[in-house]
Amino acid sequence: MQVTLNLPGSGMYLLLLVSTVLLWENVASNPTGLVSIEDLYHRVVEQSHNTYIVAADIYREFDLNFAKRSWLRDRIPPMCHTSSIHTPEDRKQVHETTTVDLLKAILNVTYAWEEPVKHLLPAVTALPGVSENMMKRAIDVKGKIHILAEGIETILNRTETEPGFDGNDYPAWTGLEDLKSSDEDTRLFTIYNLCRCLRRDTHKVDSYLKVLRCRVVFKNECF
Repeated sequence: MQVTLNLPGSGMYLLLLVSTVLLWENVASNPTGLVSIEDLYHRVVEQSHNTYIVAADIYREFDLNFAKRSWLRDRIPPMCHTSSIHTPEDRKQVHETTTVDLLKAILNVTYAWEEPVKHLLPAVTALPGVSENMMKRAIDVKGKIHILAEGIETILNRTETEPGFDGNDYPAWTGLEDLKSSDEDTRLFTIYNLCRCLRRDTHKVDSYLKVLRCRVVFKNECF
């Protein structure tokens, strides 16, 4: 089965993706523009929350329709490829992390997903009997991850006084061979882990960004 741009709403989605990316690029190149840092935070929080919702939907549908329960008994899921990225482990550590350091960690996690979600789409598309909704979600999450990365980088550029962020400082994903395996169980287990880790990381990013918005925009008076 092949995904084409003829899926309902895909043309409008692509236009939205392009216009949103251009918006971030314009804001980044023009820091004195009309978009305030407060508005930027509101936008990325909305984007991150929507990204998490889509990722959770993909995981839920895959688990319901394709996951074999024997996997959970016979195999131990590997660590997510983003596990080596240092991130706060609890609320106390989050609040003790500086805004710039937390933005860098969030951006590294987000960048680390741009490559895997490119390959998740064809893998999901090839699933036997996959629903149109799941294919749409796979397309959607790919674009949302990219837009979210653009937005977070824009905020970081507006926040950091001494730029020093290495945009390539994130772990590479090495699961492509298993994702293309001729063995069905290997392939499905790899998709399962991708969906599981994507849901985990998008939730983490969403939570961190909400803390930062509370800190920066509401001066910690939002709890």
